[in-house]
Amino acid sequence: MLALARSFCGILCILLFLGEARAQSADSAHLPPETILLFVASWCAPCHGELAQLSEIGRGAQPYRILVVPFDDSRATRAMLNAVPAAQRWQPDRATQRSLAAEVERRSAGLPFSLVIDRDARICAAHAEALDAAKAAAMVSACRR
Repeated sequence: MLALARSFCGILCILLFLGEARAQSADSAHLPPETILLFVASWCAPCHGELAQLSEIGRGAQPYRILVVPFDDSRATRAMLNAVPAAQRWQPDRATQRSLAAEVERRSAGLPFSLVIDRDARICAAHAEALDAAKAAAMVSACRR
């Protein structure tokens, strides 16, 4: 009986792992390659600091680009994004946005949070603190290996 339970658990764990891998593969088709996604919300004080340093963070992230992603759809967050150049904002489709929000919640207690997307459009690094140019450069370097 114990062997049967272990066998079932092993099979279930493998199926759960494969399901998660497939989900990330499916979601990765919608992620912009060679990009750092910087999640922001109006209620996140460090996020305001990140946006104030956006040009510097972008220089540190080169050759990757920085795209700012709203974590919520509040009026205050939309207003906050108005200060971000249009070329550096990304509003994913609803399914991708839900998937990314779940990824943030899975990997972090909240904002600030960033994900790095590699050239194959897969998540290759995450950062759960305020981002600066040096941290952006380190994340990109780790993803390019």
